[in-house]
Amino acid sequence: MENEFGYFSKDVALELEITTSTLRRWSIDLEKHGYVIERNDKDRRIYYERDFKALRELKKLIANAVPLSDAIQAIATRDFASENSGKTPSVYSEMIRLSKRELADIVKQAVEEERGMLLDELEERLHQTIEQRDRILTQQLRQYLAADSHQEEKISWWQRLFKREREVRQ
Repeated sequence: MENEFGYFSKDVALELEITTSTLRRWSIDLEKHGYVIERNDKDRRIYYERDFKALRELKKLIANAVPLSDAIQAIATRDFASENSGKTPSVYSEMIRLSKRELADIVKQAVEEERGMLLDELEERLHQTIEQRDRILTQQLRQYLAADSHQEEKISWWQRLFKREREVRQ
């Protein structure tokens, strides 16, 4: 579904990986040569798909060492509107455009959050394992001490003392 709204300068600059000041300069030069970039009621430029195509082509020409004035003249005289281009989706639509840097930052943040959650979960599991080990060791120690004290209760310490003396004499 096409929308009547286009993109603002910031979105276009991010998409083309240029600065907004470069985009503004290119837009002014194109407008001086007769290329029409629509504006909204606040007199801000609104860029549509045909404008994206024109600006991408301008960027290619400049990258191929074509002088800026010649590239501007070539783009301004070309009819991008008739090249099967419609308006781009609105800046208010559900579609979101991100630059590579923004996407990388979002992915990096998500990975860091996930790593933090995994480390917290690992720490909790380790803590639980240590607690369980300590409970088992304590329980076994109590059982051992209870069994040992139970055997000592059957033989008094006097008997143990004399028993040892008898063993030494023999």
